[in-house]
Formats: sequence, structure tokens, C-alpha cells
Amino acid sequence: ASSPLQLASNLVAMHTTTALAGVAVFLPTAAAFFGAPLPLAGGRPGLAATSRAGSLSVNMNTQDAQPGLNRRRFVGGTIGGAAALGLGALFPVQSAEAAGKGKAGPRLPQGEWNELVASNKISKQAYSVLHDADTERPFTSPLNKEKRPGVFKCAACATPAFLSETKFNSGTGWPSFYDKLEGVELEADNKMDFLAQRQEVHCVKCGGHFGHVFNDGAAWKVPTGKRYCINGLSLAFSPNDATEAA
Repeated sequence: ASSPLQLASNLVAMHTTTALAGVAVFLPTAAAFFGAPLPLAGGRPGLAATSRAGSLSVNMNTQDAQPGLNRRRFVGGTIGGAAALGLGALFPVQSAEAAGKGKAGPRLPQGEWNELVASNKISKQAYSVLHDADTERPFTSPLNKEKRPGVFKCAACATPAFLSETKFNSGTGWPSFYDKLEGVELEADNKMDFLAQRQEVHCVKCGGHFGHVFNDGAAWKVPTGKRYCINGLSLAFSPNDATEAA
């Protein structure tokens, strides 16, 4: 039989292993939520990377790929790791019907996304945001300073997304709005976003990723109490076009 000292030693070793596994899963997730960029292509400048697992070959070096983090694929893998640790019991799985509503992810055929980039309708950086849910660097979007009346549309499919009258200066570094149009859909059933007190927002037509909505709008005294924090790369602005979205 094992001695009390051996049993105590085994118990400590077991809990230490579990704690280290938890850190391995949740530390990268925390970095994802708080904007710490993960290295692209092993962190070596100039090394070509293939976006969306080979679906589109894009030279993702450090000069032409400002978005530093593919949240959709990374968080998806992290959720799987959390499930392996037995945390699934804390977050019961919803019905298939509920899970299907507002599901994030590209909805256009991959060939159409490729053509959007090849024809320069969207940039490689915009593709990374819209298709792969990357996040642009704060304070880099020209739309932060856009104050003309008009409509902000999906950069990929031109679906009206936000009216200029709902835009406000949040000081966060990304274009911010307090309300959306019907062309914007909220993602459902994302447990990690639920923990971060936010929801992903995307285009209802093409599924392109826009950003996230937070319920902290009261800090800016906006009428809805919501702050839609949006990547400027995901939008195209059409001035004096407000009546089109009405």
C-alpha cells in the first residue's frame, strides 16, 4: 500500500498537471481577447503564410498583414481544448436550431472571396478581417475621422450595415456605432464571447466579420447603451446615401 507521503505527492503532481494544462488553454485566449498579436508564420518576417488553410494564397508578411490575430480559428481551437479539460459541463450545449442562428463565418463560396481580392475590390488585409475574423490595429482606419452623412456598407458585398448618424467617437481606436441596420447580424452561441461580455457582429449576406458589440455604451451616453466596435477594413463608406438603407 502507498504511504501517506506518496499519496500526498501524487495528489500534488496531479493538480499541478491540471493547472498547467489550464494555463496552456486560457493564457492564449486571454491574449486573443485583449488584443495581443500572435506571430504570423512563426513570427519570421517575410515568410509566406496561407490564409484559411490553403484556400487563398496571400503573402502574409509583417509589412502587408497588419491584422495580427485570427480569432475565429484560434478561439475555436481553444474551446476544443477547454472541452478536453472537462469544462463543457459549465456551458451546456444549446439545441441545433439555436446554435444555427447567427452562426459566424464566411457564407460566400471561396472562389468569390478569391475574386474579391484578385480584382482589388477588397485588400488582403480586409480579407483577413472579413474572412478570417482578424482585428486591425487600432487608430489605423481612415473611417475613424469620417463625419459626413451617409451609409457604412460591407466592404465585400455592399450590404448596408451602419448609418453615419449612429457613429460616435469612443476613443478606442476603432469606428464605433450605437446602432446597426438589418444587414448586421449578431453571432449566437459563442461561449468565449459570452465570457468576454460581447457578441461578434457580421454581415447577414456574406458572413463577413465586422467586429463586436459591447453593452458598455452607457459610458458614452448613447441612446441604445450599446457600442458596436467595428474594423474599418470591413466597411466601405457611401456618402449622402442614407435614404438607401431606410
